[in-house]
Amino acid sequence: MTPSRNPFIALIDTFRSPVDCFAAVHQRPKWAFLPYLLVIFGPFFFWGAYFNHVDMAWLQQTLLAQLPNVDAQIQDAWLTKEVLLAGEVFSDITGRTACIFMLALWLNLSTKSSSYKHGYGKWLAASCFIMLPAIVGDFASYLNAVFNTSPILPNAADLNSLNGLLKLPLNSPWSAFATSIPLLTPWYIALSYAVVGAWTDYDRAKCIIVASLPWIMTILLWPMLIIAA
Repeated sequence: MTPSRNPFIALIDTFRSPVDCFAAVHQRPKWAFLPYLLVIFGPFFFWGAYFNHVDMAWLQQTLLAQLPNVDAQIQDAWLTKEVLLAGEVFSDITGRTACIFMLALWLNLSTKSSSYKHGYGKWLAASCFIMLPAIVGDFASYLNAVFNTSPILPNAADLNSLNGLLKLPLNSPWSAFATSIPLLTPWYIALSYAVVGAWTDYDRAKCIIVASLPWIMTILLWPMLIIAA
């Protein structure tokens, strides 16, 4: 294990050699600002490309058809390119930031029994690198928006989410669930496993449980709530 030499090498090592990346992040948690900036700026490029290429007349008509209870005044005020763009970007930034902070909290609490103690700040830094694959999804979504010959809705254009594959309409009761579940969940679990294994004395089985449990619980509990409703 050779810790990454600088923050840019750490970015590459997140995909090439996660253990080396997290060894360096443990020593230099401030490096996490770089992946965090990439994670929150990715949506700007993707959604900018999407709204520059989508047929706005088609998009507005489709949204109105799938959201029939929207008031006419709200339609005029909210179904504009600028407002829709700002809403999607804001949603992605807040969602990813919340995910990073919640993941760091989970990793901090679930590793309390380890003999190697780490503060919340270090787990927060690790979580920024764990979420870095989102930029791969942003790039794929960008290509999807630019080169797709048929019009697609925003919740189906984002290949970071499960709905990028399912393409459920907005009025489907499962749309919010599919849109919120990251398609790259297995990658996030693998990186979480790598950092827990590198920073704690947990055995392999316990590392797998810690890395996968929050994602599995989300995937299992949310459908149960939808069915119960």
